[in-house]
Amino acid sequence: MTRWLVMLVPLALAAGCSKASESGEAKKLQSAPPPRDVEVPAGLSIAVDVDGAAKPPITADTLKTVKPDFIDEERRVWLISTLVADATPGSIIEATAPSGVSMKIAHPTSDGLEPVLFLTRRGELIVSAIDPKEPFPKYHGQGGRLHRAGDSMPRVAPVAKLAITHPK
Repeated sequence: MTRWLVMLVPLALAAGCSKASESGEAKKLQSAPPPRDVEVPAGLSIAVDVDGAAKPPITADTLKTVKPDFIDEERRVWLISTLVADATPGSIIEATAPSGVSMKIAHPTSDGLEPVLFLTRRGELIVSAIDPKEPFPKYHGQGGRLHRAGDSMPRVAPVAKLAITHPK
């Protein structure tokens, strides 16, 4: 009898315990990191207005042919003035999302920041402003746990329209 008991106890314990793979059905692994070589989204078209007049849009072909002003392994950045010749110093760039949210950036800002079109490592195009001296600042691991300032720069994503005005 003792022999049967010794054999049945481990079987009962094994049957009562579930495997991690069975109990973790609700748990999900995080998605895979974005690919290293990010492509400009196909079908991209960003409308451009200069002082109220329509200009040719910024398209995927435009971004594929114009060399980025700043580049690293995961990101590409074009100055708005590189993509739209009419975006001269002293102009105001207004970026608008399809939802209607917009943001105005002086070119250059009072802090010396430049308005840019930024292709992120996730394949998103955003309009923001960067410091040309440090286009890809490091945020992670800076300032201690939960006290990091992070990136406080406003941005618009996705971008549907750029309006460049020259104040008089």
